[in-house]
Formats: sequence, structure tokens, C-alpha cells
Amino acid sequence: MFGFKISIKFIIILILSYVFALIQGGNLPYRIFHGLLLTFLISLIYILLIQKNIHLQMKFDRKIYSADDEQEFITIIKNYGLLPIPYVIINNKALSKINPKYNGDAVWVNSDESKWLRNKVKFNNRGIYNFGEFDISIKDLFSIFERRKNTNLNVLIKVYPKVYQLAKFPANGSDIFKNAVSNKTNIEDLYSTKEIRKYNQGDNLKRVNWKVSAKHGELYVRNLDTVSGEESNMFLNMSRNNFALDQEGIYEEQLIDLCASTINFMQLKGIKTKLFINSSVQRRFDIDSREDFNELMEFFITQKSDGEDDFVRFVNSNLNKIPRLSWIGIITIGVSRELKDNLIMMRDRGYNITVFYSASSLKDLSNMEFLKKIGISCFSFNELIKKQGNRVRI
Repeated sequence: MFGFKISIKFIIILILSYVFALIQGGNLPYRIFHGLLLTFLISLIYILLIQKNIHLQMKFDRKIYSADDEQEFITIIKNYGLLPIPYVIINNKALSKINPKYNGDAVWVNSDESKWLRNKVKFNNRGIYNFGEFDISIKDLFSIFERRKNTNLNVLIKVYPKVYQLAKFPANGSDIFKNAVSNKTNIEDLYSTKEIRKYNQGDNLKRVNWKVSAKHGELYVRNLDTVSGEESNMFLNMSRNNFALDQEGIYEEQLIDLCASTINFMQLKGIKTKLFINSSVQRRFDIDSREDFNELMEFFITQKSDGEDDFVRFVNSNLNKIPRLSWIGIITIGVSRELKDNLIMMRDRGYNITVFYSASSLKDLSNMEFLKKIGISCFSFNELIKKQGNRVRI
């Protein structure tokens, strides 16, 4: 798309010089008018010729990044014409969106010359960015005409959530995925049975499988192993009202980074996970493979926190899909009083709960301190992410 702009001041001066020549007469006034008119015509021909000779090219290392990555993007501007271009302003729309301080680049390009424009970019937010969209403004030697052009090279860059390496979840001093018995109720988790073995003295009689024992004429018990994927359940709070004051999206990005890192940890451990997301269109992901995890990451690229439903109501509506004694991870920006009360109710019903949060107010901290006192683990973004080491490539 092209735009054309003429200097109003020059047009006024040209008209006044013509009027002055008509009124005053004589050679000098007419020479002034003819000189201005010739300048106008030369500038017009010049601007029509040079805009066809401008070509742009992008140079970068790759098309996939993670949030918080920094990268240098190079824009190459080439003048294929015989005439120099004295004034070119190039504005990259993606750079303008990412960096508010970026106002474009102004360059002089001689005939048959290339200029390399370097701009460093830090991706604070995940998303899909088109670095091929440019606004180009070209002026002639006398700045009488300005030709504007929009071009699209269609250079799409994907920015995924950052994934960190987690050694384990430090829940109650042990790996929560190795707790086959609820540490709150001492009721055995029947859903974590891996195999049947012979009874050993001291085994809990509640673990006896009476059907198998009757068949073999001796006692057999259920052998408990790590929690199965069906019991690894997580709820992600993407309610819109949580981020009303998060104008730059810092806490929202931390929340998604925390979720992606947690799911990545469980997937690498071979633990199948059900993730319930309270977005505008409520989603559930069953993550049992790398392909499932990659599908989740694609979802996170463009999905913002736009959920309208109450998060507590959303959690309760899905509890009937989760067996009691299962582990439930709550990923949220903070813990409100309503969420605190609901988590206590869930714990009393036998669920093993861990809360992960990315930010908190003083009220949230008070609620989480109370939860910790009654045995519900709560971990902040800094505790699990910042102290656990470097980001991992996926």
C-alpha cells in the first residue's frame, strides 16, 4: 500500500511566487517562480523513480525463541537504482510493538548501496510476531514529497513460554510423585497399584487382595508404586480479573512459564498429566507424550488469560473427574480467601494438594501461610524457577 504526501509550505510558497510574478512582473520574479516550479517537477520525478528501487531483507538466526530470549535482528536495505536516496525511514511494526522506545531507523542510501540496520530484541512476552511488516517513508532531496509504503515479507517468529529444568518438587521433604499413601489421612492410594506380590509380615492388611489370595491359597497384597498419570492433575488459573493490574504481562508470563516447566518435568518423568485450564474457552489437555506437550506449548503461544468464570467454581466442577487421594496441583497468580477455603475443603476430602503461584499480595501471603500450617504445600515462582537452574531447550 502506498501513500503520497506533499509539503504544504512549499506549495504555498510556489503559489505566492506565481502571484508575485503576475503582479510585479519583470524577469527576476518569474525566474524565482520558474526555479521553484522546476524544483517541484524534479522532486516529483525523483520520488516516483526512487521508490521502485528500495528493497528490504531480514537476517536472523532462527524463527523459534523462548520468552526472555534476546536476539539481534538485522534489516538490510538495498538501493538498486542509479540515484541516491537521501532520506529513508524504516519502521518495523513488530519491533515497535515489543520495544516502545523504538521509533524506526533513518538512513541515507547511495546508489547501488546496502545498509545493515541492527536492532536488539528481548522477547518479554510469548506470541507470534511478524518481523516482515515494515512502514517505509522516502523523501526527495528537497523534502517536498514523501512517499510511504507498507511492505510485508511475512517473517513469522514464534516465542514460546520459557521452560526451566526442575530437579523435583520439594513437597514435604520428598518427591510428591513417590507418595503412594496420603500423608494427610494414611489411607492407601488404590489407584497407584503397579502389581501384586506375596504378603510380608508387617504389611497393612488393607492392602490384601482377597480374590487373588483365595485363588492361590495364600495372602497377596497390592504393591504400591509411583502415582499413575491418571492421578497427576493440575489446574491453571487463567482468569482475566487476576491480571487487571499486570499491564506489561510480567506475572502472567511467569505463571505460564511455571506451568510449562512443571508439565515438562512430569512428562520427562513419564507421568501422565491432566491439565485443566480456566480460559475463555475452557480446555483440558491430557499430556502423555512429547507430542502432547508440544501441542500445549502451541496453545500457550497465543492464548492469553481471558477466562470469565470463577476459578473456584471451575475447579469444583471438575473434581468429580478426579479420584480422591489423587495429587492436585493448583497454578495461580495468588491465593484468595475463597480459593484458600476451597483448598481446605479439598484436602479434607482426601486430595493431596500443592499450590504454585507467580505473585502475591499481602492477603495472599497470609492465606498461603495458613495453608502451609495445615500441611498444604505452597511454592512461589522464584522458589521453583529462579533457584532451580537454567532454562531447557524443548
